Amino acid sequence: MIRPLFAAVSSARCACPVSTTARQTPIATLLTPRIQNNLHISATIAQSAPAAMSRQFTSSALRSSSPFRLSSDKNESYQNPNDEYYSPYKPKRQWPPDMSKLSPKHQFRLERKYRRRAALKYARPKFIKTVTLAQWVIIGFVVVYAVLFMNWDTKDTPFDGIREAVFSGVKSVFSSPPPPGPVKRANDGTVAGSEK
Repeated sequence: MIRPLFAAVSSARCACPVSTTARQTPIATLLTPRIQNNLHISATIAQSAPAAMSRQFTSSALRSSSPFRLSSDKNESYQNPNDEYYSPYKPKRQWPPDMSKLSPKHQFRLERKYRRRAALKYARPKFIKTVTLAQWVIIGFVVVYAVLFMNWDTKDTPFDGIREAVFSGVKSVFSSPPPPGPVKRANDGTVAGSEK
């Protein structure tokens, strides 16, 4: 609602510049009091908007006191990023602690906490999964090769029966069945080997 009024006020101001309600133009006198009030409010917004929009941020505005800055001093000196950072706040406890002053129970607690945090920090689940999968693939390949293909340099191996069964099965799968041979018939016309 304010945008159309803002456009109407800006066009009215271009046609007849009136800033106060004491000096009204004949067009403004024809309007109802409600529209006059809305036009006055829009005119006030139109006068204050360009000043607010043209305001630019200065370095002093950026350097004003902030809860995220350590100091609000405008004349801050340059600090080398390689220098060590010292917090202005005093720590609650010394770190690393002096282990000689701690009880064995407290030492054990700290050690458990360190081990847990180190395990979480250096955990690599995808890498562990990949290595485990590769290990099982290598183990399976070595076992299959040793049982089926490896030359053991001995006459009889315990794997000969397994090799024959596997290779005969593979051969039957990948070869066509033997063609049907001639059928032998007995003298009485029956097929030999068949029972009545």
